Amino acid sequence: MRITLRSHSDRLALWTGSHSRLAVSYSEDPVQVAGSLPRRPADERKTVLLLGGNGFVGMHFLRDLLDDERVEKVYILVRPKGTNSGEARLARQARKYKLALPDTGKLVVLEGSYLDPSMGLDRATYELLLSEVDIVLDAAGATTHEYPYSRYRREKVLPTVTLAEFCLTRRFKTLHVIGSVGSEVYKRRRDFFRGSFFFCGYSKMKFVVKHLSLRLSRDGVPIHIYQAPFALGGPGTAFRDPGMEYSFWNMIWHMVRQGQTWQSGATIPMVASDVLSRAVLNNALSAAPRVISYPVTPVTTAELAERFGLELVSWREFRAKLVRDNRFRLDEVSWRHPVSSTRRALARANFVRSLFPRCLPEILENIDKAATAPATTPLVPGLPAIDVLHANALNIRKLAKELPVTAPETGAVREAA
Repeated sequence: MRITLRSHSDRLALWTGSHSRLAVSYSEDPVQVAGSLPRRPADERKTVLLLGGNGFVGMHFLRDLLDDERVEKVYILVRPKGTNSGEARLARQARKYKLALPDTGKLVVLEGSYLDPSMGLDRATYELLLSEVDIVLDAAGATTHEYPYSRYRREKVLPTVTLAEFCLTRRFKTLHVIGSVGSEVYKRRRDFFRGSFFFCGYSKMKFVVKHLSLRLSRDGVPIHIYQAPFALGGPGTAFRDPGMEYSFWNMIWHMVRQGQTWQSGATIPMVASDVLSRAVLNNALSAAPRVISYPVTPVTTAELAERFGLELVSWREFRAKLVRDNRFRLDEVSWRHPVSSTRRALARANFVRSLFPRCLPEILENIDKAATAPATTPLVPGLPAIDVLHANALNIRKLAKELPVTAPETGAVREAA
């Protein structure tokens, strides 16, 4: 079974602003191939292949898979780095995020890369995966936004097609891809030519992956896409996540420093990683998984203002003050290193503008509408989203030291250390 993304149709889709330009060809009818392959009965325990399991969200998937009675075995593909083995990298990530991985005897760590032919594995191991795996969970891929689309295309778009082929070879497998609500920013052709943080090569890749997955699914390929928002720390990590590495926390920090946020009917998309993991796995392990899901627990700007003691103002007023307070200033220039210091100062000012583009309210409204569509997966009840956000913020020193924070447990106000 061969699946091909036709002659750069993804680039044409981005250029024209139309996902209908995506074109895929098949060596055989995927519906007939899927129907002819052996598959495990619905009531039997499943074997799962996890990609990207050593990332922050991937570690949550791994923990929950190992602890799930519906899962018989978990293969995890980890790229070795330097002298560190795959097992050592997993153990280091578990310590970093304070996640205890249950020793259930299910885990098999494989060293390789999904970007390589046969996943970088020897032929016997690759054949074993083809014959044993029932579910492929793809949480792999870059998390930075700084590269052009061409790089993300190599690292995520084309590998998604290869994984779809893998799932229709030797044994029927379902493919579950972690996408992003960031792809919902594209609604008009001009959006594909905007230059802010939200309209970058990373977001374009997520747009293509979403619509490519939907196209493959319509053609009979067993692929499922999860439009995940910002994934924050949950109880399993004592509400710790990568912190200021996230654009999300940079945005919150600027609101906190300014003492303001804006009035909005749209919400801010986020979810605790443990909630995200349960939502994805419950769907993946169900007898009839949804094709597209939006596992989002939103926070309103009013909740944010109340919890952090911020003033609610209009978007126009908020952004005007933000841009004014973060403009390029000559006192940031070091006359011993004028070129490099000027570049840094300009980059900082431009980054703030890019994080809060003029169209941000429209972006959030588009995401809000998508995440409340009928395809949204019901989430397991847990802590209110604002409590999750607040608890994480207390663990980020750069944020916590800026203002007094109201503790949700007592309602008392304490000065953040």
